[in-house]
Amino acid sequence: MKTNYKKYLFVALVIIGLFILSSCGGKPTEYKPIDGVKGIGDILVWPMAALMWLIGKSVAFGYYGIVILVATIIVRTLAWPIYAKTNDMTLKMQLMAPEQAKIEQKYAGKTDPESNQRKQMELMQLYKKYGVGIGGCLIQFIQLPIFISFYQTLQRVPKTVGAEYTFDFSFLNTNFFGINLFATRSESTYQMWGIIILAILVGGTQIVSQIIATRRQKKAKAESQSNIPAYRQPAQTDIQKQTETTMKIMMYGMTAMMMVFVYNSTAALGFYWLVGNLYSTLQGYFGHKSSQKRMARLKAKM
Repeated sequence: MKTNYKKYLFVALVIIGLFILSSCGGKPTEYKPIDGVKGIGDILVWPMAALMWLIGKSVAFGYYGIVILVATIIVRTLAWPIYAKTNDMTLKMQLMAPEQAKIEQKYAGKTDPESNQRKQMELMQLYKKYGVGIGGCLIQFIQLPIFISFYQTLQRVPKTVGAEYTFDFSFLNTNFFGINLFATRSESTYQMWGIIILAILVGGTQIVSQIIATRRQKKAKAESQSNIPAYRQPAQTDIQKQTETTMKIMMYGMTAMMMVFVYNSTAALGFYWLVGNLYSTLQGYFGHKSSQKRMARLKAKM
């Protein structure tokens, strides 16, 4: 239940962030060239722009598509510990689920203040025992600045062309299978269809990634309760069902919103999200493979 609310909050913050970044409902954002640190936003954009400029001048051989590919892999790999820590929190919650179910069953139907107080105290002791707390739930929100910096950088790189800028991106070859990664769909009919295909691929990979992750979570939950008789396993409450439904709606809504953003932005954004989705799917695969070992270590530690 706590995991669901954590994801619910994270998705909500991402959606709000997307609205802010795109200025939905208002005038289109006028992105400025990357020219020094002149505001709070530049603190995030400047390091990302420097990384992309260095990649373009070296291993990418001046190809913008390779720059985005390599930069995405580097940044997502550096952020891997955040993913691993979040996954460990999920494993801890799965590990304590049987004990939590006993507490819930113990106080089922008891609504008096004294019983509620005792229940909350026992749950707090349980969370402390397994190291589950609000800090762990907020770990994944660290990813938001990374997302914002990459998004802003991709929008401002096409504006940063000229010798007067420290990071002059005019040397980049922006052609990617005939699509100009610097341009929006309005450049040509071919460009428009290229961005439409990118939007479809982004949406498809996002949905597939979420389906795979959900199935793995259900499988892990079933395995964690395999030693509990079926009649003692806690049934899903109406609130949990409602939360699960809401999460699905929000995830599909976010996917649709991402597709709209790709359609209305430069082609670079669609390519970045496509690479990111594929990397996240691969990340989830390796994370799943190592989950059993981490679960065994957590059991021994508990």
